[in-house]
Parts: sequence; structure tokens; C-alpha cells
Amino acid sequence: MNDPLQNIFNGAAGAVNTGSGPQVVFTVLQDGLLGTKRDPRFIGQDYLRWLARRFSTPVGWGVAHRLLTEHGIVLLSAFEGAGRKSAAMMLLRPHHRSRRTIIELADTPDGPGVPVLAPDTVERGDHLLLDLSRSDSASLAAIRRRLASYHAAIRDLDARLVVILPADPEFTPSELRPFHTSLGRPDGINLLQRHLRADGLVLGRKAFQHPPLTAWIDEAPARALAELATLILSARHETPAESFTTWCDHALSALRPWTRDVTSRITRHRLAWQRAMLLSAAMLTGAPGEAVLAGTRILLDVMRQPDGEDIPVLERDDLSQMLTSIDAETDGEGRVHFPRLAYDQAVRRHFWTNRPALRDGFREWADRLCKEVPLAPDERAAFVARFAEQCLRTGRPQDLEELASSWTEHGQPSELMAGAANALERGLRSEPYALRFRGILYNWAKQSQLGDSRRTVVAKVCADVLAPSRPNEALVRLHHLARREDLAGKRVAFETLRSQVIGDSGQRRRLLRRLARAGAEYRDADLRLFLDFSDPYAIGSDEELIGRADVRLDLGTCWRTVLLDEPRELWLGPVHQWLGACAAGHHPELLLDLLVRAVSDRQDSVAELYAVARAWSYTSVEEREQRLTTVSLLLDTIDVVQDREKEYSG
Repeated sequence: MNDPLQNIFNGAAGAVNTGSGPQVVFTVLQDGLLGTKRDPRFIGQDYLRWLARRFSTPVGWGVAHRLLTEHGIVLLSAFEGAGRKSAAMMLLRPHHRSRRTIIELADTPDGPGVPVLAPDTVERGDHLLLDLSRSDSASLAAIRRRLASYHAAIRDLDARLVVILPADPEFTPSELRPFHTSLGRPDGINLLQRHLRADGLVLGRKAFQHPPLTAWIDEAPARALAELATLILSARHETPAESFTTWCDHALSALRPWTRDVTSRITRHRLAWQRAMLLSAAMLTGAPGEAVLAGTRILLDVMRQPDGEDIPVLERDDLSQMLTSIDAETDGEGRVHFPRLAYDQAVRRHFWTNRPALRDGFREWADRLCKEVPLAPDERAAFVARFAEQCLRTGRPQDLEELASSWTEHGQPSELMAGAANALERGLRSEPYALRFRGILYNWAKQSQLGDSRRTVVAKVCADVLAPSRPNEALVRLHHLARREDLAGKRVAFETLRSQVIGDSGQRRRLLRRLARAGAEYRDADLRLFLDFSDPYAIGSDEELIGRADVRLDLGTCWRTVLLDEPRELWLGPVHQWLGACAAGHHPELLLDLLVRAVSDRQDSVAELYAVARAWSYTSVEEREQRLTTVSLLLDTIDVVQDREKEYSG
């Protein structure tokens, strides 16, 4: 067959149903940065509702529920594949009352000098999940030493903690052993029933008495049953007239990858362009045929293979003939797919598994394809997701890191930012490599010379992916980004940090704590951030902030640095705002007390504060009475604080 790899690329279109196999629809969120549909694990209460409709209680559920209810903690043992993380989330869900979702705790310190399981980070009513199933020995040793004291904070603050234990039977501290229980695998048929019912296929238990199906269910882990349900529903969509048994047979065949079939077909296809097109079609399933053709040409170029340009144009096979030769086809809108269920996935697995020497080339191919082929956002997102799946499956997370780095370099097209965000998101979603990718975000956030594209990607991934399940870690990274941001440019990190803090007492409290305890290296930046985030109207109207002594201490520490060491033009406006909140009745006694206490040992600063307040009181005729009352209260506060300090010193 002649090599016809010379065609005109006509562009891309939107998402459609592309034929056999599970349809994955990718949507563009907000400003189009994160192009993938949000993975359920990272959308908080939406996912908990999704999971509740599909969850089947495992063996031992009742004991685990009782321990958590009575003691605020339960330590779970379960073998991999029993659905232990889903069970942990469902144990926490009935107790959920705050607007935040379940918070997943880190098993490693988030930066130097930061302890794991710090009790002072627990908020009242928090619902916390600590997964130690993949932790290394050093992390386990550190956590074991702190777990009992952390539980004490949990109990005092009416919080809840579920710990998924490691395989090490000696890990559990002796004082926490009464709170340990084991979970067994849920009933497989019931779990499959619930997944199908949640998507509209309601069947009685007798319908599942199909020997190949029951044999597979008996051996499959819980996550594989969810995948089977998706494939059954896809088979139903493709062949609605067939029976449930036939749908199951199609789905089971797809779950047993087409290894022999794929291998024999690739062996039969001796021409480089056929193999390149097979992989390109598998990676771009659902994209237009022109995109597959362009991807094929790039892959051949990367692999230094001839592309057939020396063959006269009219002698080359057309696109339809080429696709037919690799058992692919196009739908009515010209989008490529394979007729057999999940065959594209089997092709991808074959190339990554059996061609390890080509994996570096695959990364270069992915980089060039996303840069050179004008894919629609959902098509690029699907391609990145498929590429990420194979990289993570074959132990190559560095490929995703390199692509994310390449796509956020200075001068790259803005549409590549979505691909970079998708690559990082896939890494964060991968349990074996999530820690690595959280570290990548941390290291990038601390870089002093970070380009606008990379800063935007890191900020959005922190906010959209990390924050819903790990708000503390997201806050740390956003703080590092914001303190290094150029004030003259677009303050993406600052605005993202603001969105995380506004309306969330716990996050504002954590940020104020970080600002009060920051070192000298970023003193000026942190003072600027303090003045931005010390909104007295928000703080003074929130008992979870102004009503707490530790928050007032942090506020006073920051105000002392500002009022004693910074020029008046920097703090004059914020002090006026602070006085305005007092005049409006937002806990004026407490707000004024911490201002005065911040400068009480410097008589000149006390006098300057009072003079500023006096001048402020005369700048508004409409609010003159409230302002004079505030100044009078300020003077009384100065007297009380100074008398108190004289008493202490005497």
C-alpha cells in the first residue's frame, strides 16, 4: 500500500459521541485553563454525592462507623482492592457539616521546619482523612510519634479523623489500638448493581448470574467493578437491542486487553506509517481524521522514519483507505474511532509496554503534537489524559513534568497552558506519584523568576485540584507564589489566594499565622500581603477570627512590624480602614486593643496612632459622631493597656 501522508489539515471541532467504547467528555472550566472534566476525587461534596449513589458497604462497616462516631477516630486496615479509600470518605461524609469538603492530610512535611500532623492546624468540626497505605518508613515513624497528640486535638475540637493504615502491623501506637478495625471487600454484585443503577440501568440480582461475569466479579478489585460498569453501559449504548448478557460479554472482552489481537495486527502491519497511524488513532480517538494524519506525520518524523513524500500525490491512499488498513473508521463528522470496545486503550498499552526504547520519543511526539496540531481544547485534554495514563502506568512521571515545563515556557501559545495543567492534574490524581507532583508545585511556587504562564498554571492547579482536598498545602503554595509576584503585573497568584481565603475563616487564620511567623527573607512581601488580607470588616464580624486569642496575637505581631518599622504612607490607609470597621461596630474594643498593644511600648508610636485617629475623625461630616466615639474608645484603650503594662512591670 502506498504511503499517503500528505493531506490538508482543516482544523478541529467540538465534542461528539465517537463510537464504540466509553465516551469521555472534556469540558472547559472558567477561563479554559483546566480543560479536563474534574475528577470526582477533587470536587468535594459533588463527588461524595456521586460516590454515595454507587457505594456498597464493606464487611466491618458497622464497627468502623461506631468507633468514628464515639471517639472521633478510626484506624482502618484493608487489603488493596477492597475500596478502602471510598469507605473512608463515606465514613466521614455523614458527619460533614461545614462548607469545606473532607480534607486529606499529608504524610510528609510540606516544606522545611513544617511538622506533620500539627495539632494547631485542626479546625473545629474538620473531617480529615490520612492515607498511609503508600507511606515510606520515615514518614510512618514521624506520624506514629505524633498521632496520639493529634487525636487529642481532634477530640477537643469535635473533629473526625479516618486513618488508612499501612501494611506494617506494628505501626499503630498502643494507645490508639482500641480504635482499630479491619474492612473486607464489599459484595461484588451489589457494588456492580449500584454503579449501573446510578446511571439508569436497574436490574435484579438474578440478572447477574452469568458464569463468566460472576467468575470475574469474584476476583476483581472494587475499582475494576466501576470500570466494568462503564463498559457495560457503553456496550448498551452501542447495541441497545442486545441482551444484558451480551453487553457483559462485550465489556469483559474489553477488560481483557486485546493483547494477542493487537500484537498480531501490529506484526502484520510492517510499514512504519501504519504502526504510526495506529498509535496516533489510539491516542486521538474522537478527533478528526486530519488530526490523526498530522499526528502520524509528526510521529514518523520524531522516529526518523520515511513519510512517503516522494510518492506522487495521486498514487497515495486516501485517509479512509489508510484508516481501514488499521481497522479504524470515521463517523459521520469525520472523527476517528475503533469499532471494538476499548480497542484503542489496548493499542496504547501495547506500544508503551512493548516498546520501552521509544518512550522518550513518545514524549517528544506528544510535545510537538500539542504545539503543532490545532486541536480543540477537549481533544487536547483527551490526548494529554491518555498520554498521562501510559506514563504513570509505566513509571515515567518525569515525562509529564517535562511536558508541563515545556508548555509553560516563555513564548509558548496560551492554549498549551491547559495541557500543562491537565498533565499536572493527572499526576496529582495518581496515588503513587501524587507526592512527587505536590513537590513539583511547591518547588515551582518558590522560584523567584517564574514566568507568567507557569505561575498561572500553578495557581489554578492549586486552587482547582489541590485545594478541595488539601487546602493547607494549596495555601502554602499560593502564599509562596503571591509573595514573589511582580506588583506591576497581573497578580494571578494574589487573586487566587484571595479566592481561597475570602469566606473561609480557617484559611484566613492559617494565612495570618504564616504571615506573622515569616522570616526576614520575604518580610516586605509578607507585610504587603498582611495589609491586603487583614480586612477588619471580615475579621471583626467573624467570631472564629476576632474571637480567638491566637488570631489576635498573630494580627498584633504583624501590626507591630508595620506600625513601628514602616513609613506612614504604607499603613495610613489600612489603619483608616481598621478605624472605620470599629466605627461600624465590628468588635471595636478588640480591634482597637490589638492595635494599641502592638505599639504600647513605644510612646511616640502610641501618640502617632492617636493623632492619625483624631485626623481621621474630622474627614467625614456624615460619620462624625461614630468616628469621635471610636477615637474616644481608642483613648480609653490606650489608658487601659498602659495601666495594665505598668501594673505588670511594677
